[in-house]
Formats: sequence, structure tokens, C-alpha cells
Amino acid sequence: MYIAALDIGGTKTIAAVLNEKGEILAQENFPSLVSSYEAHLERCAGAMKRQMEKAGVTGDELAGLGVSLPGIVDNENGVLIYAPYANWENIHVAEYLSERLGIKKICCENDVNACAIGELRFGLGSRYSDFIWMTVSTGVGGAVVENARLVRGGHGFAGELGHLKVEYAHPAHCPCGQEGCLEAHGSGTALNRETKRLAESSDEFAQALADMGKKADGAGCAALAKAGNREALEIMEQIGTYLGRGISYCVNILNTQAVVIGGGVAASLELLLPAIRASVQKNAFKRMQNIDIVRTPLGYEAALMGAAALVLQE
Repeated sequence: MYIAALDIGGTKTIAAVLNEKGEILAQENFPSLVSSYEAHLERCAGAMKRQMEKAGVTGDELAGLGVSLPGIVDNENGVLIYAPYANWENIHVAEYLSERLGIKKICCENDVNACAIGELRFGLGSRYSDFIWMTVSTGVGGAVVENARLVRGGHGFAGELGHLKVEYAHPAHCPCGQEGCLEAHGSGTALNRETKRLAESSDEFAQALADMGKKADGAGCAALAKAGNREALEIMEQIGTYLGRGISYCVNILNTQAVVIGGGVAASLELLLPAIRASVQKNAFKRMQNIDIVRTPLGYEAALMGAAALVLQE
């Protein structure tokens, strides 16, 4: 069985052909063209045709095409309702791609939901039937899995972990329009902001970054923290504390088995984990504190694997 998969992200897109085991047979990565959804979807269709040719697969041989999308998605009709990063609105993705690729079965899903579905099929779903999937990247996204099924909620928006309130005394503005959200305090954007702020106020910290040839951003902070820099470790502790606070709310409500973390910031999970665990211990109900908090084994391709899993679960 062959499956086509598209992971359309805010900055990058991946087009691939996989088999039912989740093994990637052909793959192409390219930047997302946010200025025009028509042009970008046309680019996606072209990339998918190339990967099908590379894998030696025709449209008739595909079980379907799964598409992971960054925003609010009407998964039943294959419509991207709204993608805030690009201000894309009411885009009939499934219809558009079906016409250009000749693939009848196209399954679309929000990217974080897709990650959770992919985890169930190809990742830690063999170990956990109840877990929270958390993306920590530019923002913070979430999905809830209970009894090996994605929880959608009454209106389809369950799992908006990024907009749990974690700071009231000095709340930062969130892109959602509110203040004090986890996305504003525990995301990659927050890590970049705090690193830049410290570099501007501390000559010693700025010099430490320069000595390592690093920029004043999250990657630079992580590199300094790994080297034992005290100020960098304090920033990581701050980010981890907020993440743990948000996780503890979910633990108290859902009594989940695990939190599976993906996204760019997950690469620094070992630096964040002590503060995350301390915050969970402080805020979660005692009998539910010792949950597993782990990095996804699906890595960079988590949303792509999720897109493929959409076709298989259908």
C-alpha cells in the first residue's frame, strides 16, 4: 500500500510518498510560500507529482493523500478555515489538490491533531492509549488522545493548550489577542524574546554568545545552557516552569498517562525537563504527578507521519 502525504507548515512544506509501515519512499522539502495560497498549493501539487514519479507510483496505486495544515481545519470537507500565520482563509485544499493530482481520497487535518494521530499509528501509541501531544515551536499547540482516539470537543477545537493562562502578574501579549497564555511564555518565540532581552541588558551574556559564535535566540541560549552558562540555564528554567504549569492543568483534568512533546524546542527538552517536572510536582494533584514527559520519536517528520496516518485511519 502506498500513501501520499503533505505537511504544509508555516515555514516549510514536505511532500512525500510512504508505505503503510510509515517508511518514506520519496521526499521533497521546500519553503512555504505564504504570500499566495494558490501558488503554494500549485507548488505542492508539482512536488507531489515528482515524488510519485520518483517512487514509481501512479495516482491509482495510492490509498490516498493526507494533508497536515497549520490552522483551523474543517477535516470533514478538507477546508482550511483559517491559518493565522499567513492570513489564509476558507481554502478548499482537498478539492484543489484532488483536481490537480487526480487523487479522490484526500484527508486534511490540523497539524497538531495530525501529529497525535501519527503518534498513535507510528510512534508511542503502542505504549500509551491516553496522552497529550504538545508542539513547542513558534507557538504552543496541543492535542488530546483518550482511549487511543483523538478528542475533538463539542466544536472541534479541543486541545488548545497554548492558550491556557500561566502568568498573571506580568503577562506577555499573545498572538491570540489575550495576555498571559502559555504560547506567550513557554514557546520558542518566548525563548527567543527572553534571550534577546538578556543579551541587550547583560554584556556578559552577550559576550558569552559571541564567544560561541551564537546569535541571541533560542538556539544560542540552548547552546550556552548546555555549556553550563548560569544565565542561559535560568532562561531555560523559566520556559520550563511555564510549560510545566500548563501541563499540570491538563494532568489534573485528564489524568493522562504521558505528555509527548514535539516541535523545534523539543530538541532542548533535556534542559527544560527539570523545571517542567518541578512545576508539575508543585501544581498537579499528588496522585497524578508522576506522568511520563517524553520527546516524540517521530522527530522532524511528526506532522508528515500524521498526514500519512490520516489516510490509514480512514
